[in-house]
Amino acid sequence: MKLLVTTTNAHKLIEINEIFTKLPLIVEVESLEKIMDVLEDGNTFLDNAKKKALEYAKIYQTITLSDDSGLCVDAIHQMPGVYSSRYSGLGDKINNQKLLNALSGKNNRNATFYSVIAIAFPDGKVFSFEGKIHGSISEVEMGSEGFGYDSLFIPEGYNQTFASLGSDFKAKHSHRRMALNKVMEGFDEIINYWRYSWKA
Repeated sequence: MKLLVTTTNAHKLIEINEIFTKLPLIVEVESLEKIMDVLEDGNTFLDNAKKKALEYAKIYQTITLSDDSGLCVDAIHQMPGVYSSRYSGLGDKINNQKLLNALSGKNNRNATFYSVIAIAFPDGKVFSFEGKIHGSISEVEMGSEGFGYDSLFIPEGYNQTFASLGSDFKAKHSHRRMALNKVMEGFDEIINYWRYSWKA
């Protein structure tokens, strides 16, 4: 079974490959050297993940995996949410500063990282899986590993950020890992659809 992954992010690909090598079925994970721009105009992570997966699945006529993820902060009405990667429009560093500014003077710093993975077939069938991890936002950036909001997000039960805890910790405990674990748990249903319902 071939699976196209709509990312050029090497870290994501390693994480995804690691999950699928644990399955009894051989899954060939492929990625693209360059991905096309898909307008992420959905109101939810699920909307965006499904849209990306479906567009690629129909263009390349193959089973496609896409994910959408982001940070929702309680005190600012679940922002930045689906706008996480483009919160400031000026990249990670300014996104982080904008978030810190938005939380200035607020006692409630609770936040949740979400990841939704969609696996789409060219006929329009979509399977989706959600992962999430609760935590809080630090008052200052901490740590040098990771990307995005990793230097601000402190997972529940810890006093360090993802960026301080390191890549090995994040690989095991991140929102995307939670979603990928659910993919693995539900993969029998996907395989059955591939074998018995979808015709390439």
